[in-house]
Amino acid sequence: MRMRITHHLSLARLPQQAQAEEPRSELLVDGQPSGRVLPGAVLEAAVQWRGQHLLFITDDVPYEEALRIVLIDASLHTVDAAQLGAAYSTGSFTDLALLPPDTVSFRFIGDTTWTVQLLSKDQFRLPWVSEPRGVSRRIGFTRRFIVDGEPQPERG
Repeated sequence: MRMRITHHLSLARLPQQAQAEEPRSELLVDGQPSGRVLPGAVLEAAVQWRGQHLLFITDDVPYEEALRIVLIDASLHTVDAAQLGAAYSTGSFTDLALLPPDTVSFRFIGDTTWTVQLLSKDQFRLPWVSEPRGVSRRIGFTRRFIVDGEPQPERG
């Protein structure tokens, strides 16, 4: 199956329980609730690849935006996730491009073009050293996509 942008997924933001709580949203499939809750507020884009979906989700925080990159399988379970951003960084998700067979590029923070290369199976990674500056993930030794970019320091 070829890589393509898809529009049948969307998010419905859930009410926050506390003022400082990060936004969460329910994933909708063709406008119908799925029961899956994901961190974030705005689905910037969804890319379908080999029966999976790569989601780009922002928090809708104008002066400290973060981009969540989430790979879900056909059952809507999270396969891998990473976050792109840093304290006091601003950014907007733009210039999404598909680079078949397995890579997506976009612009976000750090005045750079970022890429996400999708992997067909788990790949070994070393926590804290396998990611570029500004990318974070949960502690673990595998990944299903590689985030790459060379962010430039923000100018005040």
